[in-house]
Amino acid sequence: MANIFSSIFIFLFYVLTLVNALEQQQQPINSTTTATCNFTACNSQRLSCSSNVDCDCFSLTSNPNIGICASTICSCASVVRCNVDNVTCSIEGTICVNSTRCGQPICYPLALANKQICPPKIVTTTTLHTTTAAHVTSTTKSTTKDATTTEKATTKPTTTVHFVNTTNQSSTAARWFYTGNMTNAREYHTASLLSNGKVLVSGGFGYTGYLHSAELYDPSSGTWTTTGNMNNTRQFHTASVLSNGKVLVTGGFGYTGALNSTELYDPSTGTWTTTSNMNNARYYHTASILSNGKILVTGGYNNGSYFKSTELYDPSTGIWTATGNMNKERTFHTASVLSNGQVLVTGGGRGGFNGALNSTELYDPSTGTWTTTGNMTNAREYHTASVLSNGKVLVTGGIDNNGNVLKSAELYNPSAGTWTTTGNMTDARYIHTASVLSNGKILVTGGTANGYLSSTELYDPSTGTWAATGNMNKERTFHTASVLLNGKVLVTGGNGNTGIINSAELY
Repeated sequence: MANIFSSIFIFLFYVLTLVNALEQQQQPINSTTTATCNFTACNSQRLSCSSNVDCDCFSLTSNPNIGICASTICSCASVVRCNVDNVTCSIEGTICVNSTRCGQPICYPLALANKQICPPKIVTTTTLHTTTAAHVTSTTKSTTKDATTTEKATTKPTTTVHFVNTTNQSSTAARWFYTGNMTNAREYHTASLLSNGKVLVSGGFGYTGYLHSAELYDPSSGTWTTTGNMNNTRQFHTASVLSNGKVLVTGGFGYTGALNSTELYDPSTGTWTTTSNMNNARYYHTASILSNGKILVTGGYNNGSYFKSTELYDPSTGIWTATGNMNKERTFHTASVLSNGQVLVTGGGRGGFNGALNSTELYDPSTGTWTTTGNMTNAREYHTASVLSNGKVLVTGGIDNNGNVLKSAELYNPSAGTWTTTGNMTDARYIHTASVLSNGKILVTGGTANGYLSSTELYDPSTGTWAATGNMNKERTFHTASVLLNGKVLVTGGNGNTGIINSAELY
């Protein structure tokens, strides 16, 4: 269905482009056929505007409070930017909407915001209409008498249907929903968003031990299907989506111990093939996709050794080569690709509470060397790092040298090379996830502190503050979180109060 929508979208778009290239005023909306939505309500309460999960609410640039409920199964490369006024479009039958995924206002064909494609979701509520008793007196002049009538109003319940494009919605509307269960319960696994919109989950640890199984989540149906097994069982590995659409899995730990093996998943065939080995067997490491398409692996652990070594994978040759060493051995650290192409590594340590680092360093792909940059305010490991839309890096939570679980967060400014503290999270947590949403906010989920957490919260970069959002249905740590093409967040597996988890849920 998603492929059909995408093909229709591209076909209609280019037809409309040829029909009229003259500038026009903002296209009026025909509410009879066009699916509309209240963007403010949908965005603040994370409500779906349609029963079709592939539809979402796009706010109008002319009035950001309202929008069209339209299909999200389209490529940003298939649309054009709105005119310079950010209100009008030069293509007949399109309307200018805000698109955080495309990073600019785009002209969207109204034909694909049709109620047949995106039928409005409705909720039924019972409203009690109450009126106070009133005396209604009418006086009529007559040759015979004056007539006075007294009438008492009644009170009765009526049923009212509200479309989600009204603002009459509960402020406590559920934000998390279960979706299909994975075939295998798993933790210490990876999850990768493929170019076709599906999510590939691989490896980890389950009730049968180390896993080499992999499975695919289809957002259009909310179901999981098994795909080809990896050649090695592995947990604590990494998975990176290459520019050719394949997925590179590196290292980890399995039945044979620490692994230097790597392998590639081909979505077109659903199979795995081995590629060349890394120079070092390692787990608890990081893998980053550089702007030149190569993969940078850093640090990690193996058999009592903590690594400062790093290496590069070249997809065009399938070969690994050593590159410059970091200044510190690191495991349970983070690695973030900055907008200037450099890689920022933060914290981590030697796996013990007395080994956490506050130091950070930068890798320059053009020279293959590492240089130290500003220290974080807090030493931390088992934390998260997220690159914000303004280019800064947000670090959250983790554990410090004294074994304290942190709720603190701080920001790295690449232009200054310095760290500044920002608002604290509501809950201290480590081994959690952090996801950059399409609206620029950061969603933090789960983790552990004095126990497993189901709580989630949002960071707003514009205010530097955190706000609690709905709890997940399960407490989770060692889970994954993936931002889907439709803007929703898929959380999978992990460990909680009931043990290893096979369930998945959507935010």
